[in-house]
Amino acid sequence: MSEKLRYALILDTETTSLDPPPKGAAIEVAVTLFDLKHAQPVESFASLIRGDRNEAEHVNGIPVELLKGASPGGVVWRYVEALAERAQVVVAHNAEFDRQFAPEFGLPWVCSEEDIKWPDQARGGSLVNLALSLGLGVASAHRAMADVDTLARIFTRLAERGCDLEELVRHAMRPKAVFHAQVSYAEKDLAKENGFRWDPQAKAWWRRMAVEDTKALPFKTRRLKESA
Repeated sequence: MSEKLRYALILDTETTSLDPPPKGAAIEVAVTLFDLKHAQPVESFASLIRGDRNEAEHVNGIPVELLKGASPGGVVWRYVEALAERAQVVVAHNAEFDRQFAPEFGLPWVCSEEDIKWPDQARGGSLVNLALSLGLGVASAHRAMADVDTLARIFTRLAERGCDLEELVRHAMRPKAVFHAQVSYAEKDLAKENGFRWDPQAKAWWRRMAVEDTKALPFKTRRLKESA
């Protein structure tokens, strides 16, 4: 990829459930346009989205009464799309989930949980663990802007420690595919240790990853499909 990679749109949503639309719905979105060269936020936007239900209130703490006074989704997403027009990539923690609730921006997506190869000093799959491993405090979680801000501060801290953020994100943007791990039941822990998840319907361990990275795995894989 030769295109200059300057701005990333860091995005997070809060939703009524884990189900994709139309059963589930986004009730909050937050974004930050992040300058990878200077390792600093440029502009941020966050808003609740008008709605009349929130089955996940016990998780995100957003009362339904609050949603009734929010702007409609069409209005909210237009602000998000305006910032996306200035970015070259969207970055989200558990990006496959958030992508189901967002418009099509015409940009590649990077999952900060699965796609980014964090430097040795960064540890932990969750944003909270990742932030704490870098000495960053976490005031709150499970609200969209709090999580976006946490990821932005993680990027800034890594840059302070000498990490090239453009190269970090560019490496994460490589073409990917979904793979099944060719392991026996006795080797299931080996699959888990290498980031594979169990799919009870397919009865297989799967992971979305860059094709060339499968060569380093300690077991064989079967490629299923391309993934953006």
